[in-house]
Amino acid sequence: MAKYKLALKQAKPGQTGSNTKMHAIPTVVNRVNTRELCNIVTRNTSTSPIEAEAAFSLVCDAIPRELQRGSSVQLGRLGWLRLSFGSEGVEDINDFDAATMIKNIKVIFTPSKELMNSIKTGISFENVGVVDGGFTFATTKAYLEYKQTGHLPVTGGSGSGGEEGGGSEPGSGDEDSFG
Repeated sequence: MAKYKLALKQAKPGQTGSNTKMHAIPTVVNRVNTRELCNIVTRNTSTSPIEAEAAFSLVCDAIPRELQRGSSVQLGRLGWLRLSFGSEGVEDINDFDAATMIKNIKVIFTPSKELMNSIKTGISFENVGVVDGGFTFATTKAYLEYKQTGHLPVTGGSGSGGEEGGGSEPGSGDEDSFG
């Protein structure tokens, strides 16, 4: 299930006075490294994870060279990689020096239609929190309670029903644990 958090964003970024609205932002909850991925993709096959990792490594070794040559590189059914960059401008064409004036070199990945369709088919989403003012609330309910009461949620203590801060026990809210 794809995870997201809700966060306040300006309706028109960079424009002062524009309305803010809650938007879903994707949240990564796990990272799968190459070795783990090779173990996953070779399950129930006759290919060993080491062989898959070696082949993947060879492909990765070839990509920089091909991009430097000006090629775009297809990664099977995943999509395409290509080089992108910007540069400083010059008034006189004779003043242009590629070695010092080309900046912001990037690699752009364009997923294939097949990959995008595979991702979109059957996807579901799970809300894993709300971000507001640099603080992440674990649930929408906790965020709404904060908006209603003005009190940040306190974890790790039972509090003392009704008193602000809940007393002086550790985790009761007297420390600056949310600062």
